[in-house]
Amino acid sequence: MRFIASPNALFEARVAATAMLSPSFVRLTVTGSQLALFAAHGRDQRIKILVPHDGYPVELGPGPEPLPEAEWRTLWRALAAGRRPVLRSYTVSAARPERQEVDLDVFLHTRPGPASAWATSARVGDRVLLSGPDARRGRPTHGIQWRPGTATSVLLAGDETAIPAMRGILASLGPGIRGQLIAEVADRADAAGLTTAHAHVTGAVCVRGVSTLQSAAEAWSQVHGEQAARHGEAFYAWVATESTRAARIREALTDAGIAPDRIHTQGYWNDRNRARAPRPVAACA
Repeated sequence: MRFIASPNALFEARVAATAMLSPSFVRLTVTGSQLALFAAHGRDQRIKILVPHDGYPVELGPGPEPLPEAEWRTLWRALAAGRRPVLRSYTVSAARPERQEVDLDVFLHTRPGPASAWATSARVGDRVLLSGPDARRGRPTHGIQWRPGTATSVLLAGDETAIPAMRGILASLGPGIRGQLIAEVADRADAAGLTTAHAHVTGAVCVRGVSTLQSAAEAWSQVHGEQAARHGEAFYAWVATESTRAARIREALTDAGIAPDRIHTQGYWNDRNRARAPRPVAACA
């Protein structure tokens, strides 16, 4: 099979502005001349940012042109572990190549990982390296997991880490799509406007500690799963949350009879220190 090179490249940029959007989200607007070549294709397309330990090694810099993915990954792997930037995936919230700008909305975890900690401390002028699509390389579906095909009925489910992706997906949907959205948040302000973003996708918000995404998705499966299964290719589910919870939600959907190829589930993060506790079962609203 012929190998097709990734359309992604490593872009050099700087933080141009930071803004708290809600209690748990900070928006980082980054800018740089290379971003004139950045192509954001919407929906849930993922890019990577390279989070430093103690600053970026000079030898990893893209240079005058964005560095193709195969090249920068070779350089990255060659670095000593203590100097190698951490890779984290994010959804682009907005891109303005004509202004050489990209917006990243970063969820600030209660127990911050490398990216959350970096975003919290980011200051205007800080250097940023991000790997995303180079407009000259085409392939606008690369990195996009939202693939509904001919579906006209959809389910979107995710926690805060998935909110930027869900906003992008909702913005891409035509008026003929019907469906349900379920979002789990610690603060309703983090999901402001999400549940009304599409006229025919009904939204529900689960406030953590009162209800959970998993219990809401299981309840949805019990009520609507059989009908969704009968829709066949006319139905599509997209789920993104903590990795173990995503697996459980997938199991609930397949147990309801929905074909596995009509479900996309993805772990957007991993709660390695999660504590086992009884799951709240209150309804989302």
